Amino acid sequence: MRALRAVAAIAIKDWTRFVRQPFLMVISVVVPLVFIFFYSLIVPVSNNNPVVVADYDGGSTATRLVEVLRTIGSDEGPYYDVRTTDPGEAPDAFNTQRALAVIIIPEGFSRAAADGEATVQLRLNNINSDYSKNLRLRLDAAVRALDDELTEPVVRVEETRWLPRDPTMLGYISTSLLLFGCLYAAMVNTGLQVASEWNDRTVKDLLLAPLGRGALVAGKVLAGLGQSLASVALVLVVLVVGFDFRPTGSLLAMAGIILAALLMGSGIGAVVGVASKKTLVTASVLITLAVAFFLVSGNEESMRGLAWGQPMTGLWQLSRVLPTTYAFNSARSIMLTGDTADLPGNLAIVLVATAAILTLAGWLLRRAYSQLSGGQ
Repeated sequence: MRALRAVAAIAIKDWTRFVRQPFLMVISVVVPLVFIFFYSLIVPVSNNNPVVVADYDGGSTATRLVEVLRTIGSDEGPYYDVRTTDPGEAPDAFNTQRALAVIIIPEGFSRAAADGEATVQLRLNNINSDYSKNLRLRLDAAVRALDDELTEPVVRVEETRWLPRDPTMLGYISTSLLLFGCLYAAMVNTGLQVASEWNDRTVKDLLLAPLGRGALVAGKVLAGLGQSLASVALVLVVLVVGFDFRPTGSLLAMAGIILAALLMGSGIGAVVGVASKKTLVTASVLITLAVAFFLVSGNEESMRGLAWGQPMTGLWQLSRVLPTTYAFNSARSIMLTGDTADLPGNLAIVLVATAAILTLAGWLLRRAYSQLSGGQ
């Protein structure tokens, strides 16, 4: 009972300190919100490309191609944002970089289409290979759709969906950002609260108290979790309002993986805080670690398709070693598809890693106890 009271007292003391120092509240949310803002600029551009069409033909087939270009798309939205089809305005818009690409329908296109020899041109004003690939593939899809209307398709494909609706890119990114927000907030909040004991010269009183190191770690972790809830809630609100994030699946499973991520983040924060004993160093290391986890663990599924050689293979293999990867993968599976088949195994990896991290934090606190200096 005394240990529980001590855990609660440590948590309440840290919560009070957190509320009294606005800087701690700001730093716990600013980085996730910066990432959300960054992706809010990039994702819409990759989904809906602004293009212009120079229709020099004006025939019925050319008009139909323009209609296909305007309507072709995915569940997330149309592929092309066709700004104009005027052959006089389109080249100028392309040359002045007001459009990412220009699609040229040459004169005689409709007549050539009747003979099966029509062609269109795509000119890009872009050096990003991913956007260029999307523009080319989408134009290929539009031409193929038009060709299927004019002639009988050579091959018919019947698609059977596993899900009633394909997950969107915004949903994919939102899930990663939400879990990143959980890890980041828990790591930074817990780490700063631990390191602040050395900065505030209160660590000697804490370590000399007649309590086990497990109670001290538990108090700091509880404080970090409580402080992180506000940050995670704010990130979730921004994702729902700004990204139209609508997670599916079991609420209990989603809560479980979020809690596991928060616990792991608190453990990592406690370890770094005890190891560095300086708030500035702790904040710098933890922010860097959280961003690295997001880039490596949060993109394991994307790297998997590119891991055919060179440094990408090593990076993907690293992601498979990190326990944070299994938290990201389970979160995406649950929130985007509702599938919980991999949840027990992934959650077990995360919890075992968390227990090991918390044990390391307790050992570092015991070691710090034996190395207290008279000036502390």
